[in-house]
Amino acid sequence: MSNLLISHGGYEPEGYAVATTGTRVAEADPLRKYWAATNASDTAIYLALYMNDGHTNTATVGRGVYLAPNGGSFELNNVNMYYDEIWAVHAGVGVKQLSVQRGR
Repeated sequence: MSNLLISHGGYEPEGYAVATTGTRVAEADPLRKYWAATNASDTAIYLALYMNDGHTNTATVGRGVYLAPNGGSFELNNVNMYYDEIWAVHAGVGVKQLSVQRGR
């Protein structure tokens, strides 16, 4: 995986505490080249991809990209890049950890 990080800018990994009410895990970024998320929790996390159109954006449990507990992952790269906000949510208790790697 180290070659992948170097080839996509080598940003430091980030961690997000995902809430049950929705958490923004990526800002809109027209220069984004790579973005990957791994669910590091024991509860399913859902990602929502939204256009930055001035509406209130959030994520909804049961809708969007499903990340299975304990390692479910999602990747945006040169084949399927998305440049607007990304939100996450879960239906468990407390906050859950989402690990992210991004590159520009």
